[in-house]
Amino acid sequence: MNSRMLTVAGAVAIAALAGAVVLYVAHPVRGSDHQDSPTVVNRPAADITDVFVYQAPDNSSNVVLQMDVWPLITHGMLSMTALDPSVMYQFKIDNTGDGIEDLVVQLQATSSGVGQSINVYGPAKPALTGTNSVFIAQTGSVPFNQAAASVTPFANGMKVFVGPTKDPFFFDLLQFFNIIPDRYYGCHGFPNAFNVPCGGATAGSFNGFTNAFNTLHGTSCIVATPSSDALSSHQFNVIAIVVEMPKALLLNAAHPVIGVWATTSTISGS
Repeated sequence: MNSRMLTVAGAVAIAALAGAVVLYVAHPVRGSDHQDSPTVVNRPAADITDVFVYQAPDNSSNVVLQMDVWPLITHGMLSMTALDPSVMYQFKIDNTGDGIEDLVVQLQATSSGVGQSINVYGPAKPALTGTNSVFIAQTGSVPFNQAAASVTPFANGMKVFVGPTKDPFFFDLLQFFNIIPDRYYGCHGFPNAFNVPCGGATAGSFNGFTNAFNTLHGTSCIVATPSSDALSSHQFNVIAIVVEMPKALLLNAAHPVIGVWATTSTISGS
């Protein structure tokens, strides 16, 4: 279960792990995370690591919604890692400021494996709001891991990419586990791949930054044992679900700030 919150260019983005008139059920929680419970360890394609909302770098009229799922993918796993066809992947957009989704963009893989296609639905008004969802009218379909040069817009101007990318989240994961080892699933009956000391905390604080980092970024952060980006140094990847579309498809002229949260949902909610 996951939830994320950030503010980008005046727009608030919130993400939650949750989960045809088949009812899909979502279970919200809060905080950016990777493998935060046995449930998502057993269904990694439904584990949301982060959500981002940003202006398209080459088109100021477009906005990009990005949901990253399936944490800690190694290069050896890339040929067998794709979306779970039993999961509904969904962006929810509030453009009235009441915290209730007014529009949704939904995605679902048509099959298992990297040869899958992904059906895309919306953006449009949802049939249901809250933790229960059903699919709305389909907008189009894209192949998994389509080359960027081959991505073409749908009739509504939306472009979609789904495929593996480097995990963009910087986190000193191993130091975190040294501080709070019970947050590591490997201390609870799963393989302890990082050799975390599961008997109790061996550190009380995060590491700092190097002088080189401070010089490069013009900062004066505490210099201590350097922090290590475990997700990058171990070359971990995620599956990125990236949806670019004209801002006009989401904005409400009477309330020009949008809230965005993302959910993964299953029929059973597990």
